[in-house]
Amino acid sequence: MAAPESSLWDHYTATVAADPDRWAVADQQGRRLTHRELQELAGRASAGFAASGLGPGSIIGVFLPNRVSWPVLALAAAHSGIGVLGLNTRFRRAELNHLLGVAEIDVVVVADQFLGIDGPTLFDRLDRPVQVIVDPGDDGIGPADDAMTASTELLSDLLSDRPGEAVGAGEHPLIGFTTSGTTGLPKIAMHTQRQTHHHLVAVIDRFGLGADTVTLAPLPLCGAFGYTAAMATLLAGGAVAAHETWSADAAAAAIDEEGVTFFNASDDMLLGLASSDRFRVDTTWTLGGFADFTNAGAEAVATIEEITAGATRLAGLYGSSEGFALMSTWDRRAPQSERVRNGGFLVSPDMAVRCCDPESGARLRNGEPGELQFRGPNLITGYLNNPDADQRAFTDDGWYRSGDLGQTVEPDGDGHQGFIYLARLGDTLRLRGFLCDPAEIEHHLELHRRVELAQVVGVRRPGVGDVAVGFVLLSDCNQDAKPVNEADLLAHCHQGLANYKRPERIIFVEDFPVTDGPNGTKIRKVDLRERAARLLGVGTER
Repeated sequence: MAAPESSLWDHYTATVAADPDRWAVADQQGRRLTHRELQELAGRASAGFAASGLGPGSIIGVFLPNRVSWPVLALAAAHSGIGVLGLNTRFRRAELNHLLGVAEIDVVVVADQFLGIDGPTLFDRLDRPVQVIVDPGDDGIGPADDAMTASTELLSDLLSDRPGEAVGAGEHPLIGFTTSGTTGLPKIAMHTQRQTHHHLVAVIDRFGLGADTVTLAPLPLCGAFGYTAAMATLLAGGAVAAHETWSADAAAAAIDEEGVTFFNASDDMLLGLASSDRFRVDTTWTLGGFADFTNAGAEAVATIEEITAGATRLAGLYGSSEGFALMSTWDRRAPQSERVRNGGFLVSPDMAVRCCDPESGARLRNGEPGELQFRGPNLITGYLNNPDADQRAFTDDGWYRSGDLGQTVEPDGDGHQGFIYLARLGDTLRLRGFLCDPAEIEHHLELHRRVELAQVVGVRRPGVGDVAVGFVLLSDCNQDAKPVNEADLLAHCHQGLANYKRPERIIFVEDFPVTDGPNGTKIRKVDLRERAARLLGVGTER
């Protein structure tokens, strides 16, 4: 795919001209904008930025759930040449102080009230003084017959009387996502206008998005997963149904009522949707993908496709804050057994992947597991104001170190390189000299009749190296079956796994520690690793 010649704003202007009165975005407060209205509000917000002293290269913070204001601000940034840093609405004082300082932010758009948090008060108490523009949301104006009037009042402190001139340019910052840092404070992956536009066009082409696309967007737009799908849809002329929080019943209703055709989610979200009484068999939802956060991707795909008799075709996805979401996916025409793998073929032939030995750096052949490394026009060239992180994240020849274990595969027929994602490299175990994906051990444990969910972590034992420790949640089904203990599960592993993959210990749990992030709920393996280290009487350094 050739790099797009026009700017993102010019691209959207052409999209609007093709069908200005098609609806573009709706939220759960009853606000619904056409593409013409969305473009006008974005232009007026851009002029408001300029009146506030913000110009090309400036960065603002956006602390909002998914509502109409988010795409207005995202497109206004493309118009004015400023950058938007998406701030997770779960962030609190320490994280916000850090991020506002790193990005040198002086203006933030903040939800008035959201999930019991008073946004203006939270920001007023931060160490860095900022101008707060309040978005009243559900405590403000509520639904209105005139969607344009309703949305104008949303951003009344920012909007000017009329749109200004577009000044967006390729190398100005456009969108920033936060990502975990080794110091315990988040890093900022800031993408330029050119990087963002190139990737959104690649997503549009690869997924076949167009004016008939209706995308459900419950994943927060402050994260790469939510932002990429929503903004690609708008740029293609489609429509976005924005949901502030995840509810399986609300999602099922929206799919039916809005005629949703495109929806991506984590595996646990998909299983929740499948169990909703409101999820219809005769769905309009035909295209989507999943991120495997709880080892249930294959089950989620099989369940959804069985319910819809194959009308919905799902495939594994891959992405990151550094390279955007929807970086890769599998061919929807492929058998389900292939589509349920994590990873896929890169969405643009301009993107590249290689696999290298994490210790020696030697490049590996297809099928050999090692660290996945990427380069391409979708990737940041460095973190915002964080040269130490840059040094760790990029190789000497400019490839991004993903920190993920995987293996490359042969390119597809269109020259798109492909790979299979196996695990986070930080979770990858080197057991008796062999690199081992903990998911292999987890899957085998889950084959036992009494095991509902398993998680495996590694603890480094001095003089030995990594040893595996399994954590197991027992199923409520089969309670009348013979009780199971640690020795039983160790014997189960002994029977089915290579000797170096067998866990040292297996611990029974009633639940797993989790983290709610912008891309869904994830099990906190770091907590499990610390617990395993205490059990074995060793440190957690790996």
